[in-house]
Amino acid sequence: MTKSKISTTNAVSELKSAPLVCSHRLLLAILACFGFLLCYAQRNGFSVSIVCMVDPDADNTTTHADDSVAIQRNIPVSCHSHTIAKSRSPSQVLFWPKGTRGVILGSFYWGYALTQVVSSVIVNKMGPQRFLALVIFISSLSTLMIPILSKFHPSGVVVLRVIAGAAQGGLWPANFRFWSTWAPATERTTLLSIPNSGPSMGTIISLIMGGLFCTFSLNDSILFPFRYGWTYFFYLLGGLGIVWSFVWLFFASDTPAKNKHISANEKEYIRVCKAVEKLQDTNTKIPWVPMLKSQGFWCILITMFFSDFGLYAIWTVVPEYMNEVLFFSIEQNGLLSALPHIASFLVVISTGGLADHLIKANYLKRVNARKLFHGVGTLAPAICLLLISFLDCQHRYLAVCLLIVGVAFNGLIMSGGCMVNVVDFSGVHSGVMFGLCNTIASISGFCAPFLTSVITKQKTAAQWRIAFMLYAASFLISAIVFSLLALGETEPWARNDVYDEQIKGDPGAGEELMEINSNKNPVA
Repeated sequence: MTKSKISTTNAVSELKSAPLVCSHRLLLAILACFGFLLCYAQRNGFSVSIVCMVDPDADNTTTHADDSVAIQRNIPVSCHSHTIAKSRSPSQVLFWPKGTRGVILGSFYWGYALTQVVSSVIVNKMGPQRFLALVIFISSLSTLMIPILSKFHPSGVVVLRVIAGAAQGGLWPANFRFWSTWAPATERTTLLSIPNSGPSMGTIISLIMGGLFCTFSLNDSILFPFRYGWTYFFYLLGGLGIVWSFVWLFFASDTPAKNKHISANEKEYIRVCKAVEKLQDTNTKIPWVPMLKSQGFWCILITMFFSDFGLYAIWTVVPEYMNEVLFFSIEQNGLLSALPHIASFLVVISTGGLADHLIKANYLKRVNARKLFHGVGTLAPAICLLLISFLDCQHRYLAVCLLIVGVAFNGLIMSGGCMVNVVDFSGVHSGVMFGLCNTIASISGFCAPFLTSVITKQKTAAQWRIAFMLYAASFLISAIVFSLLALGETEPWARNDVYDEQIKGDPGAGEELMEINSNKNPVA
């Protein structure tokens, strides 16, 4: 029996002795989930907070109950009662017009786009443990400063959002790089789906909490940074993020071999599983040319750009849509904006294991499982957004229900679609791969809110219809591209055996590496 077959047999025999339940890798997945939760709460909570921060009179046309305004915006008579019920909150004190709000909401993605590739290279040098703690610390510190600078000029808030975006640009590259050494192939979807559920959970909590924090304000004698409820929302998110950074540094490590808290049995189990995968060593030079020429790279690049355009639009502008077209109050806005993300979280957390099961049981090949999950995860929101575009405030609860269904199914992208597929074919280079693709995809992050602000200047239902059709088309394109180009197995440039044969002229280096590692780390 060959060494590779022996290693494969060992991996199978060790499977029962290192279960996922109560394991250290599961603890790290849960901890990573909380990190993502806080980052996405800091990112997306601003979209509902800005509604209760800004004076409605900052716009040329307002949503107050005024017959001339209602006629100008073609608001149905049956909806006038919704506009009358709305009143200005004491916390709405900032005079930022719609164009300025669009710039502020999109500014996060300016920084986010700039640091993707740089972060994916730095994380290989610095290690994912320290790097992930650093980027979340910087993002949290920037979030803490928002209430202080918001009083002076919106440009200060733009700078803070750019810094937060630049820091979070390293979030996904560090995540993929971390799990390329911690997640066995048979548990990859399950382990990745846990931190991948963090964005939905963070968005849920931030939208609900953001709406609640908007409901109170303190005495005018108190300093501005502590006077309004929304200021404490930013302090809470920033403070928790800083605490998380230190907790992560204590429990996590770049590889299982360096971890002080993991059991010897679990450490050996992961080592054998990764040896069977024949992934390149973490210090291997990045194969830039073959990676950039690969089909998988271009598939993820195009797929992510168009799916992210629709997703970022939902994250950033839905609270404004709830406010301007459906006429929900500030209190209702936060909860109703969060409902779609609650549904998405439930889908992500419940279907991650399903994808692994379909693959293990040979019901579907890995690539077909990815295509199925991504196809449903993009076509469902495309259909729902298209239907929403024809609804107005007379059917506002139906619009909310469609949003819930569309965003819920979109969670399949996170649990078994393109977001997991990156690791399938790029191995230890998944952080760099994702960083490159997400750099381009991030352009849609600041395009979506800016284009929406341009399209919906008069806040009419007809203008929002155009915007929602645009979002639906972007999801449709993503579905088509991924179904045609997706790959399911490790590419030659990411495999240890092929890489050694082509680059180092040593075709047996892969098996030798497994033997050397086995001698270095005998089973305890």
